[in-house]
Amino acid sequence: RVRGGVETPPTRHQICGQPRLNLNRLVKGQDTVPGEFPWQASIQWGGAHMCGGSLINDEWVVTAAHCFFQVQNLTQYRVVLGAHQLLKPGPNACACPVQRIITNPRYAGQTTSGDIALVQLGQRLNFTDYILPICLPDASVHFPPGKVCWVTGWGHVRSWVDLPSPQTLQKLQVPIIDSKKCRILYLTNMQNRLPHRNIQDDMICAGYAEGMRDACHGDSGGPMACIVGDVWVLAGIVSWGEGCAIKNRPGVYSRLTSYQSWIREEELGCFSTLGAHLRATSRGSRAFYVV
Repeated sequence: RVRGGVETPPTRHQICGQPRLNLNRLVKGQDTVPGEFPWQASIQWGGAHMCGGSLINDEWVVTAAHCFFQVQNLTQYRVVLGAHQLLKPGPNACACPVQRIITNPRYAGQTTSGDIALVQLGQRLNFTDYILPICLPDASVHFPPGKVCWVTGWGHVRSWVDLPSPQTLQKLQVPIIDSKKCRILYLTNMQNRLPHRNIQDDMICAGYAEGMRDACHGDSGGPMACIVGDVWVLAGIVSWGEGCAIKNRPGVYSRLTSYQSWIREEELGCFSTLGAHLRATSRGSRAFYVV
């Protein structure tokens, strides 16, 4: 940013969705490298990884409501940011206490609408190369079918098989699936005893009809991030699916554009960095929204 002919450093409100490290995103395999997805959070209870999440400013993380369907003592929760390997977080990581958890009131249980929650950290963060927020989409942002996005997390590599030590953050490319097609896929009962599921308007599907690649247990609440223009935007939150990587059962994510108003309603002053009229544009506003 240049002001009066002098370049000034960005404030904590001005940068989102822009990893500072120069990375090659075409590397084969699923391991990430440190700083590749600096908004990735590990939400932990009793010191153990429970869900993923996404940093959206210097004190708030967005995740899935089903991670907190029965909220325990807040002192047992912590949010780890800046970690690359969960078992070896390293000096770039920060383990933050949790001050408050806000779940969406629409959420009524597995596969229902409203699977989104906000977690307020007990401290404000200083952004680094390894801890940076992701942008939130304005309600007008469209993620078309076929657009390739990334899902990241420390979840199981397949059903009930833990990510092996040292538990390196994983990434997976997934294409957006048209909602109508997704509804049809979930009505196609290709395996015995799989119940039919209804894809709501506040959900977005991504993955592969043939299965084989998908988010899994422990990835819940984590980001599905897409590049819009030159920034990373949080398109969805890992919500639910039938098992892991089952044929005709793509991953289902909470659609962030459906919850812009709710996020703003929960600002209550302390969330003012996501104010109603702020936008992340070339004009250099302080916002975390992109249009």
